[in-house]
Amino acid sequence: MSAPAEIEVGLASPDAGPRVQAPFGRRSCVVESNEPVGAYRLVGTSDPAGPVPLPGQFYMLAAAEGWGSGEGERPYLPRAFSVCRVRGNRLDFLVEEIGPGTRRLAALSPGERLWLLGPLGVGFSP
Repeated sequence: MSAPAEIEVGLASPDAGPRVQAPFGRRSCVVESNEPVGAYRLVGTSDPAGPVPLPGQFYMLAAAEGWGSGEGERPYLPRAFSVCRVRGNRLDFLVEEIGPGTRRLAALSPGERLWLLGPLGVGFSP
């Protein structure tokens, strides 16, 4: 029988890194902007009820309406997105249209509502 392997300090360690805890449950936020950036869309929303995320944290996003809810359609699962930019309580997400869920997120218009869950994950510091 071989000796037990050493455990590498990292994500499994008790001190896994900085973290901002997300409020319980998802929040409905209003889309403020949706601008083209090359082949992507920069979708911006304010999250006044949420904490400021740390670099490396992410959010689960879903459109409040038209999220796979048509006749005979299966609802889409929320999509994970890292925050592209934070300005005060405004969050910007860079979205690429890959499938039906990201296509719907990329088509959001200012004034529509977006479900946010986050910030999630372990952040990192420089």
